[in-house]
Amino acid sequence: MSGTGAGDLFARYCLPGGRYKKLLSVSFMRTDREQEFEFARAMMDDSRQASTSDLEQLLRGDWREILTACWLIGYAQRRDFRDELYRLIEEGNVRRTGKGIAFALARFCQPSDMHALRQYLECSLRELQNRGNQPWFLGALLHIERRLGVVTSEDLLAPEGLWDRWSAVGFLETADPSHWEREVAGWIELAESLD
Repeated sequence: MSGTGAGDLFARYCLPGGRYKKLLSVSFMRTDREQEFEFARAMMDDSRQASTSDLEQLLRGDWREILTACWLIGYAQRRDFRDELYRLIEEGNVRRTGKGIAFALARFCQPSDMHALRQYLECSLRELQNRGNQPWFLGALLHIERRLGVVTSEDLLAPEGLWDRWSAVGFLETADPSHWEREVAGWIELAESLD
């Protein structure tokens, strides 16, 4: 491990330009195209510079550090962190970090990522009062399905199925699953434009 302290890593990766706030709200996707690319370029540059030790330390931090680490992992396509992301999902540690996890797994875009997202949704959509990252996880799942040409979500999206019941209980921008797929696809396309 490097001698870099947790505070240094937080200042280096989470704070510039209010980064963790923009990642939490995904507000960087609601700016003009030039600002989107500027934000994404900075993320890509940092993701390539972040060492394994830096990312490991960030993943042991608070939600702001974990969220930022997940996005950096996704930008750099650091598949060596896949098991750590799966662990976060299994432990239910996704309250404020879910968008980052969804982004990273959608960016990895492998069958195992699809199955991890589906497994999370199967459990969390049954908890109707659990309002959080389900739309982003669904968007990531649908994105991977489309890219791989495989469908595993039919039962989740069946009329009166888990998604319909969950989305009917509380406020949601839209219950249309394709909306959430387009949202996640936009994140992925922005990152891919810099590969």
